[in-house]
Amino acid sequence: MQSLNNTQVSFSSPLTCIHHEFVCQVMKHPQKLAVELDEQSLTYCELLYYVQVLSVTLLNEYHVFPGEVVCQCVERSLSMVTGIMAIEMVGGVYCPLSPRDPQHRLYALTQETRSRLVLVHGLTTTKFEHNIAALNIDSILNVNNMDGGISFNKGDIVVQIARCSFDIHVQEILGTLLVGGTLIMLHPGGTSDFYYLAEVFQNKQITYITAVPSLLHIFFTFTQQNKNMNAVKYLRSLCGGGEAFTAHLIGLIREIGVTNCIVWNVYGPAEATIDCTAHCINVTSAVQSISIGGPLSNYRCMIVNAYLQSSITGQEGELLIGGAGVFAGYLGRDDLTAKALVEIDGELFYRTGDLVTIDNNGLLYYHGRKDHQIKLHGQRIELGEIERCLLNITSISACVVMKWNDDYLVAYIQSSHANEEELRQHCRSHLPPHMIPSIFIILDKLPLNPNGKIDRKLLPPPNFSSSVDNIGGNVPRNTLEHQLQDIFSQAFHIESPHVEVPFGRLGGTSLDAILALALIRQQISNKVDIGLLFSNPSIRQLAQAIEPLLVFEELQETPSIVNGIQKTDASLTPSFVVESFGIALLVCQWLCTIMIIHQWCPLLFPILPICHLLFYVICSRLLSVQNIKDDNIFSWNYYRWWFLNQLWNNNTFWLQHILGTPLYNYYLRLCGARVNLNAHIHTITVDAPWLLDIGDGTWIADKTTLNSLYFNDNNTFTLHSIRIGCYCSISARSILFDGVDMQDNVIVQPMSSVTGFIASRTIIDGEEHKLVSPDISVAYNNRSLSIWHKIYQVIIIISLICIHCTLLAIVYNVYLVEQIPLPISIAFCWTLWSIIACFVTLFLLKFVVGSCAASETYPIASWSYLHKVWLRQLIVSSFHHAWLLTTHHDQLYPFILRWLGAQVEDDVKLGNIDIFLSYPTNLLKIETGVTSFGYVLLVPTEMTLEGDHRVDCITLGSHTNLGNFCSILPGSHLASHTMVGNLTRITRETNSNNGDIFIGVPARAMPFQMPIREAMDGQIKTIPFWMTCFSHYISKCLLISIYLSCGLGGGPILHTIIVCSLYRWYSYADDRIIKQITRKLVEDHQIFVCSFLGNTQWLIHLFRIYGANIGNNVILPDFSSIFDYNLVTIGDHVRLNINAHIVCHTFEQRILKLVPVTVGNSCVLMSGSIVMPGCKLMGNNRLYPFTLVMKNDLLQLNTQWKGLPAQSYVPKPILFRSAPVCDDIVKCQQRCENFDRLSLWYKKISSIYTNINELQFMNWGYADLDEYIDDNTGYYSKKLYQQVLADVTLTAQNILEVSCGRGAGAAWCVRTYAPRSYVGIDPSQDVINLCEKLYSTIPQLSFMIADPKTHLSFENESMDVVLSIETTNIFDEIVAVKQFVNEVTRVLTPNGYFLWCGLCNVDGSSVLIDYLTANDAFIIGEKVNITRNVLHALDIQSNSRADFIDRYMQPADQEYCRLLAGLPGTELYDNMQQGHAEYWRVIFCKKTTKKTPIV
Repeated sequence: MQSLNNTQVSFSSPLTCIHHEFVCQVMKHPQKLAVELDEQSLTYCELLYYVQVLSVTLLNEYHVFPGEVVCQCVERSLSMVTGIMAIEMVGGVYCPLSPRDPQHRLYALTQETRSRLVLVHGLTTTKFEHNIAALNIDSILNVNNMDGGISFNKGDIVVQIARCSFDIHVQEILGTLLVGGTLIMLHPGGTSDFYYLAEVFQNKQITYITAVPSLLHIFFTFTQQNKNMNAVKYLRSLCGGGEAFTAHLIGLIREIGVTNCIVWNVYGPAEATIDCTAHCINVTSAVQSISIGGPLSNYRCMIVNAYLQSSITGQEGELLIGGAGVFAGYLGRDDLTAKALVEIDGELFYRTGDLVTIDNNGLLYYHGRKDHQIKLHGQRIELGEIERCLLNITSISACVVMKWNDDYLVAYIQSSHANEEELRQHCRSHLPPHMIPSIFIILDKLPLNPNGKIDRKLLPPPNFSSSVDNIGGNVPRNTLEHQLQDIFSQAFHIESPHVEVPFGRLGGTSLDAILALALIRQQISNKVDIGLLFSNPSIRQLAQAIEPLLVFEELQETPSIVNGIQKTDASLTPSFVVESFGIALLVCQWLCTIMIIHQWCPLLFPILPICHLLFYVICSRLLSVQNIKDDNIFSWNYYRWWFLNQLWNNNTFWLQHILGTPLYNYYLRLCGARVNLNAHIHTITVDAPWLLDIGDGTWIADKTTLNSLYFNDNNTFTLHSIRIGCYCSISARSILFDGVDMQDNVIVQPMSSVTGFIASRTIIDGEEHKLVSPDISVAYNNRSLSIWHKIYQVIIIISLICIHCTLLAIVYNVYLVEQIPLPISIAFCWTLWSIIACFVTLFLLKFVVGSCAASETYPIASWSYLHKVWLRQLIVSSFHHAWLLTTHHDQLYPFILRWLGAQVEDDVKLGNIDIFLSYPTNLLKIETGVTSFGYVLLVPTEMTLEGDHRVDCITLGSHTNLGNFCSILPGSHLASHTMVGNLTRITRETNSNNGDIFIGVPARAMPFQMPIREAMDGQIKTIPFWMTCFSHYISKCLLISIYLSCGLGGGPILHTIIVCSLYRWYSYADDRIIKQITRKLVEDHQIFVCSFLGNTQWLIHLFRIYGANIGNNVILPDFSSIFDYNLVTIGDHVRLNINAHIVCHTFEQRILKLVPVTVGNSCVLMSGSIVMPGCKLMGNNRLYPFTLVMKNDLLQLNTQWKGLPAQSYVPKPILFRSAPVCDDIVKCQQRCENFDRLSLWYKKISSIYTNINELQFMNWGYADLDEYIDDNTGYYSKKLYQQVLADVTLTAQNILEVSCGRGAGAAWCVRTYAPRSYVGIDPSQDVINLCEKLYSTIPQLSFMIADPKTHLSFENESMDVVLSIETTNIFDEIVAVKQFVNEVTRVLTPNGYFLWCGLCNVDGSSVLIDYLTANDAFIIGEKVNITRNVLHALDIQSNSRADFIDRYMQPADQEYCRLLAGLPGTELYDNMQQGHAEYWRVIFCKKTTKKTPIV
């Protein structure tokens, strides 16, 4: 025994708190994944942030003091982990409450622990009464944003199995976090869904698990039966405890092949801090009994008899536990504490009550209990607590509860008239589920022994079949009940189980229920979860609950099948004939011109660009671009657009030489665009140039996307025009899409998306639209280039052409050298040209363009701008292909930049050199360890409000990482260890601190930071220049040999075969030169083959060869649309616009990490959207421009997303299901709260319709005279607004509209009258969301939610006009009228107008009019009867409204809907038609109260 207790070890540090150890782990690896639940995850630094937020709330708002008991009642979630750690951080005592417990028990526990605060979350907020303070963790932490985006280093990955009512959950959670492991949480009910559990084990690569052996046994049996051994192949350590570890389980572990896993049998009560002994089991040897091992470090064990004397080897005795983990005592129960603790030799020991023996090897063996306390499936159960609960029933005189066969609880009741169902219901309302007896045996008298005590040995054994013998009718009614009866028979081990008896009364346990659930999901429906099974425990109840699920599945399948058929019929499938012919024509027009010039006269090569550019103009005329109409995908109209788009893309190299010159404007005019000759256009990313309309003096930056093509959701496409007014300034990487009508003097900041109508003098910054202050002048002068400026541009272009011709002449002379094989000669000339061209580029940039002065400003029409900005861009783009000689992160890049004047320190790794050469290099400061990746942009100039361009310094602090597609503007300064995320814009206003992580437009710092660490090479290796040149030369030799041997027909095929073969082998190659040669061949393949395949099915087939899993009818614009092809899964009918990307890798701190990406069917990724590694798009998702789907995000079916990071935009409705019935409507009718009732109705309609053109429902007075349809603003009648606003001057007025409907009239009013501001309010948030979506581009127009019971959120006297057009008598009660009028009076300015339209009595009176007439605050200015016009409007719309009601409304709601719609035959319609009611338009003018001064 002394040897057994030799467990003393010293702690590595003095005694510390749990949260101190946790913070240490955060400091060690802040970006490691700490906790993950399905698609949510938190890194260690993110978890610490949320813990700190909650801790501050507990301290400052709830004043939690050290040692105070704080209860927490939450389901498994990230909130559970955050709450536990926050309680520890503030010094509180964590007390878990199980959400499964009934409210009586929860209340009793809070009273017993004297806890004044309970932490809850969204699923448990209703568990507690108002007299208990409940803090919703979700509301504090905003859990919708609790999803980490940074990967983690592999370590111990622990799955959290235990419920919060089981003490082991504390060890699972805290133990994992204290050692720096990764904790994998399961969603509620996850331990019962073995399909889900197995998927988690496999996908998350679980290495450690602790569970009760019975659960392990049934889970391993499940994996064995389903032959899913991959689920447990990553396990390295397995712990079983809480009940006996059987030899059968050991055999099962051997059978499923988990032999490399260390298996532990652990033992310990909660009073000894969970585990106190452990035994490592040898799974390869046959064992009959399994030991609970010996004490853990700093624990002591003693085995004593009834007289507290030590037992000898092999003698049974009670186990006593001493040491560091022994508890301090039971809260408030000193009597129990005195019985449980005993002092031996000055040390406290806990009396476990467990009987054990010790063998000669010093191993302990468990034999049972010395009292009646039991454990059932790992849960400690005090049978006395169950007995006391039953004895509270007055009809029970005595009872005994026993454990039967290690699986069941049996209650023996002494009563003359007790009912078993009543007993069960009583237990359910007072006890947790695991303490409810499986069967109740009611006896007239319990057997007694001679001493008068209950004789447990004489109690009759339970007979589960007898408990249901008195229930007749055990005949299944249908096939579903037959199936369930067979499953129950198999799972609960009973023949012909009764269909109306709960499985608990049949002897079923919770583990049996898990097995039954697995069988149900296999054979009947995978929609059934464990909660449904437990809430419907009998066969008949379960069948009734499952039947609607089956019907719903059929309904879902039927529309999908029908929709699939309709799609097949309505849309065309890709035509390989058309695509192949188009590709051949593209190749011919490119090569034939070169071959003809080469044959006739090589000196005419300078006219080659002209030939290619004119061919586009000719084709656009032949294909009649102005007649390309909206049509189905893969139709003739679509292929006409596709061919011209590919032709344009192939000419972009030539077009780059004339950007920003009148030559480009002339060319766009030839292509059908309406472009002013004084416009400055620097972008070539245009998909339909004939739809451009660009005004005088407008400047459009490089890399701006003018996207006219819009993929609709119904397999059709639309081509929208893009109109840009005069003197607009559009900065780099902005995206104009889905139809743009931009007025004059608009400024668009970098990386902004623009759509719809844009008013004059608007500044667009990301998603924000704001008007330029009238005090600021935006009148641009001198934007027109003079004749000398234009001559200068032409001379520069001709000079560059001469330089290129000179370089070609030099290498051509080398080519003419005889006796050299042709492939070697051409490859050498190619490499030589690249080297010379690179040196020429650097020479021109340094000695011709020169340096720039910091903070210098250049007007567009100035020599400085042309020489310092335009010329630099032209040189870099003209020699772009020469720089393909170098590779990503070339060793030469830092030396080049230093030679050009940049301050570049050591260990700098740059993805591309072009973007740094395009920036004034003398203004660059790049410190140690900076890393940049692909598609980073250093914006050369910063645009001022006056339209001028300013250059300034950029500083990149040490160890800064620049992510893909980020943009850095002049004046930016990034501190050390900064990470700039994807699609992020950094400006001079960005406040950077060490370790910041930025994301968004404009950039905003995340609540977590980068770890501060020294530079590390990671997996980004720099390439020596000699190796670059050699690999370039060898790759060109191979390329020329391929095409010389196979010709232009077979060359691309052989090239593709070689590249695809090398790509699969590439990641396994170790030789750097071989890898470089392979990479060069792949780059050449992208240039010479893939550039012709964009938006075709040939490109899709190529991706499939590379290893991508891509469905049918998918459209990808170019080869760079997806990366890491073997990790990409794309469904059917997916569309990507230009510059949309799917990425499966990250380089975090120079470490490559790969995670698969799945994109479901019918998704649309618009320009500028990026899907990051680990994401899943479930289907029918639309990503708007500049949407970043963060790592591991899950986008639900039928949703739209927008923003950085992606946020749900407007969910698409499912129209084949009826709108839900709202029972509150009846109550609202009874209370006559018409405003609230109408709000419910508005919400119901908006849940179905989002298209304003289809909805004329809520405000039927809008269409009173004529139908008027406008594509931009939807369906409304402008005549009503003209009539209502006829006598009111709206110049520079503020207007408030009550119940704004769908906002169409408000939009028309703003565009027609242009008031200062127009605010629409509505009681329905759904209506407001829709209005904001439809008219987000109108800066003067805003919408907001309004509650008539609270003050409107406006300043007093801030509105000039209040407008209210009623559908029905909303304000027909004097209380509502007074409330409304008071608000109108408050917000109206003196002499302001209140314009009202609504139903009145025959004499033109109404509650509202009468009150306003009697009110001294208003004067009636005009009153007009427009009943006839309204009836005419209702007649026009009656058919569409009746169809809406019949299709989408429940029968119980249809009558009310008809009344609200004003359909013929309803009371509203008939009263107006028969003259019993009238519809009036009234103008009220607010009186002005003059104050007379006192003299």
